[in-house]
Amino acid sequence: MEKMLAVVFHGVDEGYRIEKVDAPSIKGDYDVLIEVKLAGICGTDPAILEGRHPASPPVILGHEYTGEVVDVGDKVKNVEVGDHVVVDPNIKCGKCYYCRRGKENLCENMTTLGIFIDGGFTRYNVAPESAVYKIRDDMRWRDAVLVEPVSCAVNGVMRANVKVGDAVAIIGAGPMGLIWTQLVKHRGAGPIIVSDLVEKRLKMAKKLGADIVVNPKEEDFIEAVKNATDGRMADVCVEVVGSPVTVEQAIRATGYGGRTVIFGTTKKGLKVSIEPYSVMRYEREIIGSYIANHTFIPAIAAMYERIVNSDMLITHEFPLDQFGKALEAHKSGEAIKIVLKP
Repeated sequence: MEKMLAVVFHGVDEGYRIEKVDAPSIKGDYDVLIEVKLAGICGTDPAILEGRHPASPPVILGHEYTGEVVDVGDKVKNVEVGDHVVVDPNIKCGKCYYCRRGKENLCENMTTLGIFIDGGFTRYNVAPESAVYKIRDDMRWRDAVLVEPVSCAVNGVMRANVKVGDAVAIIGAGPMGLIWTQLVKHRGAGPIIVSDLVEKRLKMAKKLGADIVVNPKEEDFIEAVKNATDGRMADVCVEVVGSPVTVEQAIRATGYGGRTVIFGTTKKGLKVSIEPYSVMRYEREIIGSYIANHTFIPAIAAMYERIVNSDMLITHEFPLDQFGKALEAHKSGEAIKIVLKP
């Protein structure tokens, strides 16, 4: 049996190892075997290693990936050998109450490639046909590898109902905040105000469509939003950091009739203060947005049309056996988006 290199998580105490494992093969009628071309590092990956996000070790990490189909099960109809594909890593049951209500991202029986079952930080991966989306052969791998995170942001933009002319404030200019910046810019929002503590990321936000950038170490974010909107505050304020402090900031930065989107992942159990009167009196909405929900097809289109600029977002590429160096670059803030090449 062929061996392949893989990043395998063995639990919080043991950490990960880069090791040789058996290459997978088709076992079920609806299986699709994919040769991974690129895989992206997400904030969830270090969270798994540090015990901040659940996983099922031993498991091959990597839930943002793209590749070419090399084999299919007997009953697979939607893709064939040679097709280029992207993968929705969140596998839903299609049968529970939420799936049948069109809210598959809230599936009660969901499992995830790269977290609970083997993912894409390796050369070959098996995914169910239901999770695999065909892309055009002329779509670049570096565009395709961003489809999964973009699909999550597209869901958030749609839930926030961002409209032409909306003032949008975004707290956090990491990869997801920068994806949000480009999507709302394309949707006709403005002014777009982006906040972050890292100057390098603020410069990137400006290049990618932000009208105003704010470093909270040097300038008050709430005052900056107020000044940019003639005192009205944001029509939409998106929190992409995952901190109670910035969630409260996002609520304060949202104007009358506006929408606060909680997009960043905070630790379970943390709480923030909300004044119910101001939510009621000024018809403010607080919206949660979780992963993708029927948004892979628009995300594929967004990446094919280069609405999101992968050349600027992807700042580092490492071979799989340098996963440790990739993690260091991620944690140091030196990188924007990092991809691995198996």
